[in-house]
Amino acid sequence: MTTSASIHFATNRNLEKARAGVVRFDDERDEIRWGRCEVKFKPIPWMSEVAPKIPFYVQTETNELRIEIEKDPEIFWTHLMAGVEASSAQSVVLFVHGYSYDFERACHRAAELQRALQGHSEVVLFSWPSNGQATDYMPDVADLEWSVSDLTAVIEGLSRRVGPANLHILSHSLGARGVVQALDRLTADLESLPVFGRWVLLAPDLDSQTFVDVLPRVAPAVESISLYASSNDVPLKFSHQLSRSARLGEAGEYLTVVRGMETVDVSPAGRYRILGHEYFFYHPDVAEDLLMLMSEGKSAAERPGLQPKSKNGLTYWEVVAKDPS
Repeated sequence: MTTSASIHFATNRNLEKARAGVVRFDDERDEIRWGRCEVKFKPIPWMSEVAPKIPFYVQTETNELRIEIEKDPEIFWTHLMAGVEASSAQSVVLFVHGYSYDFERACHRAAELQRALQGHSEVVLFSWPSNGQATDYMPDVADLEWSVSDLTAVIEGLSRRVGPANLHILSHSLGARGVVQALDRLTADLESLPVFGRWVLLAPDLDSQTFVDVLPRVAPAVESISLYASSNDVPLKFSHQLSRSARLGEAGEYLTVVRGMETVDVSPAGRYRILGHEYFFYHPDVAEDLLMLMSEGKSAAERPGLQPKSKNGLTYWEVVAKDPS
């Protein structure tokens, strides 16, 4: 059966000239725009039965995307708040994507999240002008850093409208670096803290020691912080080699376990897909744990798919991979 999910977005990508009514955003920089993405999901026959028995990701659906731009930002906010009020938790989950995401891919991921939440919260996508190419890492870093001002404004606007306790952030890869920088700005400028509730860093691509140093400044801005890390993450290994410093999303000998943050090591779940960088989407055990965190707000100790471990006298958590058979 075909299903659909619709999400709100804010983007500072360049708007291409529409052809035959088709709206597209490219990888160039521009002013911020607001709108909605609707994604329709159509099952691939038989694949939904086969997929659970295979120990790696296989595609079970096709999808198509429709994009609408809202020229008046106040109408965007009106529509968003109506959606928030209709959600069961009356909350927003802001998804900030990572490296090598074009706009269409970002919308698909955000729509997947919206569908999984089943009306619990309204998902808002912030899409910065990533090139969407695996070879364009350094241009993506530059575009992410250029986007921090707009991201800061989006976070502040959401917090002001829905309330800090009702705003949660999922930041993936380079997107986590942007949220850290935005929070550093917000904590310096705002007198009222916290700024939002749960903050989840998924495979964050930023210097781990830099994060540990800045954590005391940004921690008061959020109610809780959760880190998902993996030793099977190929792009983070590349970033580590490029920067010659450990990445926050790495596990194994580089796993970051500090007070004030819950660390979840997903390495036992395996890579599941060749790059191992989007386990929150592709691996069912990790996706299940993340959904429980976002929809129920349960701590790691309360989530059944995790087991406690210890590093330097501090507790962290490992995903217990289930047997696909």
